[in-house]
Amino acid sequence: MEPKTRSKAPAVDSTVLILDLLATSTYPMTLSEICEQTGIAVASGHRLIKALLDHQLVALDPSRKKSYCVGSRIFQIASTIYNRQNLIPYFYPIAEILKNEIHKPIFLCVPIGNRVVVVSKVEYSANSAFNIHIGLTMPMHQSASGKAILSMRSEAFRRDYYSSEECEDLKSKRVLDANQEDISRAKRLGYAVTQGEIDSHISCIAAPILNQRNEPVAAISAAINGESLDTQTARNYAKYLVQSVRQLSSRII
Repeated sequence: MEPKTRSKAPAVDSTVLILDLLATSTYPMTLSEICEQTGIAVASGHRLIKALLDHQLVALDPSRKKSYCVGSRIFQIASTIYNRQNLIPYFYPIAEILKNEIHKPIFLCVPIGNRVVVVSKVEYSANSAFNIHIGLTMPMHQSASGKAILSMRSEAFRRDYYSSEECEDLKSKRVLDANQEDISRAKRLGYAVTQGEIDSHISCIAAPILNQRNEPVAAISAAINGESLDTQTARNYAKYLVQSVRQLSSRII
């Protein structure tokens, strides 16, 4: 379980590895199991676990001897961030109507740094097979929600975004030009479309939610399984989607 890149703060890298492992594990893990799966030396792992215990980021789990799970402070931090998303109570009734109009699952995404994060969703049916979950994080330029948000940012903001984003795909001028054209089109139309955003069989369409200063604060996205969004199909979905984001935007102070 190696990180994609190593920073100049190896203790932070190792801490993130431990928290990621415990967050995804289906059972509490012992120190030796943690170190084996992360590649962290046992002595270092012991020091990190002790520090995490002191900060309540990790907790001892009584169901298994000398084993650890995610601590209460992780949930406190997550709850604080979640509760700041004051759009969520307004999102649900609007998304319920939208899902019944277009018969697709609906997602609320917010920008955090140079990423967009899914913070809420309304499923169309219990049988939906989408791999889109709350907490899913995507680069802005690769997601419909991110493109919709970027389309309402200033030229200077977008220029700074592209210069700071270190993605392999953006190193190709052809891909970069196509991406920027997608965002320009999204600004003209009021919505963005992506094909294969989550996987090759899923298309997404998204529109930005704006505050009273006309700044993008979030986006509503719909996922379409097994359907390529041609111009007319996207337009059919968009008329309902744009109406929904206007309703949600009107609730923002």
